[in-house]
Amino acid sequence: MNSILKQPTKVRIAAAVLLVAGAAGAVALMRGSPAQSSESKPAPQAAAKPAAAAAPAAGVKPPAVATLGAVQVDRDELQRQLQALPPQARAQLKDNRAGLDQWLRARLAEKALIEQARVQGWQDKPEVKRAFQAAQEQILMQSYLESVSRAPDDYPTEADLASAYERAKPQLAQPALYRVSQIFLPAPLGDAEAVAAARKQAQELVKRAQAPKADFAALARANSQDASSREQGGDIGFLPLAQLTPEMRPAVEQLKTGDVSAPVQSAAGFHILKLADLRPASVTPFDQVKGELRAALRSQRQELAARAYLEGLLNAGTVSIDGAALNAAFEQTAAAPATGGAVASAKP
Repeated sequence: MNSILKQPTKVRIAAAVLLVAGAAGAVALMRGSPAQSSESKPAPQAAAKPAAAAAPAAGVKPPAVATLGAVQVDRDELQRQLQALPPQARAQLKDNRAGLDQWLRARLAEKALIEQARVQGWQDKPEVKRAFQAAQEQILMQSYLESVSRAPDDYPTEADLASAYERAKPQLAQPALYRVSQIFLPAPLGDAEAVAAARKQAQELVKRAQAPKADFAALARANSQDASSREQGGDIGFLPLAQLTPEMRPAVEQLKTGDVSAPVQSAAGFHILKLADLRPASVTPFDQVKGELRAALRSQRQELAARAYLEGLLNAGTVSIDGAALNAAFEQTAAAPATGGAVASAKP
């Protein structure tokens, strides 16, 4: 049997977190807890912290790290880019000089292209101005909406987390894990001669493996034809029953720790199985998923608060939609020649 990947626990945790987050966030809003708003309670101005390094004097440009003609990537720009990376990615990039050089070259090409566009007045084109305005409005809207819908600092409480964990337990359940070792003898079902020879060899190996003080690992190294587990003494690691072949599952489930099975025939051949260890079924501990639960509940709470805030804006006044003007807009759009959003080509 080829090596089998273990079922990732994080997938189950993420699914459970998403399942309980919606209900927990809705309950929290129904309690009437107001969303924390930067508008209603401006944060006190933080005391200025001493700079890690002296800032360059006014009018003095930071030193260039890379240049291409008149354009450059200076030290400050590089530092901003590096600070935006996760610590692990930043550490990896530090040791990857080729990757860092590639990024610098790409950034220089971008800045050179931007400079060419500016020289040709590309920023003054109506369609570009509209795109600038749309991007600015989107950033402004998202930033402000996030500020007025942010969950309170004390949410979720320990009680909220405990309740969410209880609801998520069915999804956080981990099946029993069986640590199985095997001796595999290939024998395709269609080859009667090979099946007979492999069955005889398997029966002899079972007798040796079930003998007192038998060394199953040594027998596996000497006889197993499964390259992925042979060198490990036949050990295929901890696996749930679902990841074993259908023929193996009943045999493994009936074994006690340390027992060796009778030969198990599959479409590929014969398997002699030993149960080395067993981890009973369990539920992922609360402390292990607490951080993910907290993040998911806060995110869901903010999403619900944002929707409520937008609905409040609509309900604060009377919405009027001119159907005639709406239809006219569609008609004019259909009649106008299609532009496809194309931008005129640059002058050589």
